Amino acid sequence: MDFKELESFVMIAKVKSFSKAADKLFLTQPALSNHISKLEKELGVTLLMRNNKKTELTHAGQKFYISALEILNQREFALLSLEKFQGKIDGILQIATSSVPGQYILPNILKGFHEIYKDVTYNHYYLSSGEVISLLLSGELDFGFIGAEPEDNNIIYEKIADDELVVIAPNVPPFSQMESITFERLLDEQILLRKEGSSTRRAFDTAYKHFTHLGKPAKVLAHMDNNEMIALCVKAGFGVSIASRISVEDKVKAGFLKVLPLEDYSFHHAFYFAYPKKRTLSPMVTRFKEFVLEQRGVFDQNEM
Repeated sequence: MDFKELESFVMIAKVKSFSKAADKLFLTQPALSNHISKLEKELGVTLLMRNNKKTELTHAGQKFYISALEILNQREFALLSLEKFQGKIDGILQIATSSVPGQYILPNILKGFHEIYKDVTYNHYYLSSGEVISLLLSGELDFGFIGAEPEDNNIIYEKIADDELVVIAPNVPPFSQMESITFERLLDEQILLRKEGSSTRRAFDTAYKHFTHLGKPAKVLAHMDNNEMIALCVKAGFGVSIASRISVEDKVKAGFLKVLPLEDYSFHHAFYFAYPKKRTLSPMVTRFKEFVLEQRGVFDQNEM
């Protein structure tokens, strides 16, 4: 087993394609296939399954993937400690965010980090908080930025900003004359919700359970993937919703939406920087983690 074989395996696992992996590693496909064949022969297991659309890890491949990452990251640290790395930090960061952190927190982080480490590039994905955690655990992501409360003991969650979830309504009567709303009154309106897996949806579901004694069903008109779509639908008078305050500030200032704090319930909400607990990180990934934690005070909602 050598590093070239491990690098080939890890790249294929990341891009899910032999041809794309060959391009990124500047190898021919036969050379890449030879690396994988030698690795599988040495390990005595099949690591990858190919079909017409994409390449997937086998069960054995999923288990070996994390170990392969560990070995390659340890090698990079060894080179760094021997000063053969020459201080250069480069590579591709795999980052996923839920919708609000992706729109309002990550852009400034990427800009600041790029000013220091110009050879780093990025792959970014919009996913639900639950999907982000799943891919962090599988090793497909380096980091996640989410709005969900910490749940998994195998993930480290660092709070980087506070936020508030509020009721949003079109800025027309009767809402424009209201300063707040009760949960019971909210249930009289047609409600637009995010789909399951998002932190705002989870927050609404928790609140609804708290008020089951009211005996009133929620008039859920639509489930949507995107916060921006929900805000625009609320603006159009299609319904009301629950949203992150920072995600609707511009529309509130423009007079399109009305924010109504709940009188009888508090939505505690924060944004978290998430990464796996038991994994050796590469120098590039370590530098990004350190940068985010050093800068997290900047990302408080009052400074956005």
